[in-house]
Amino acid sequence: MKRPSQLVRLILDFYRENPTELEQLQSLENAQVFRRWGVWYIRVYDLQKAEALLDIRSLLEDPILQLRLARKIKILVGRDLFARFAVGSDEPITRSTQPLSRDW
Repeated sequence: MKRPSQLVRLILDFYRENPTELEQLQSLENAQVFRRWGVWYIRVYDLQKAEALLDIRSLLEDPILQLRLARKIKILVGRDLFARFAVGSDEPITRSTQPLSRDW
């Protein structure tokens, strides 16, 4: 079994005392997570997993905001942008209007 990245481990460790939240974040273990220029990228290869990540937006934002890891979160499906939002603001989620390609 593949071990989660350090960034995923950081989020999961933040919730290690709360089993209900930790269970909701299990879909993050199969995602590729990386940071670049103040943006936290989460790449999944399934549209349903991307939707599930949007449902747990607040669980993703809390540790990223408190640890000052990023200013924005972008969710990618393959190489296509699925959604983006600012961390710690009530700004609505911006979803991509482009159709997702299948070449990933």
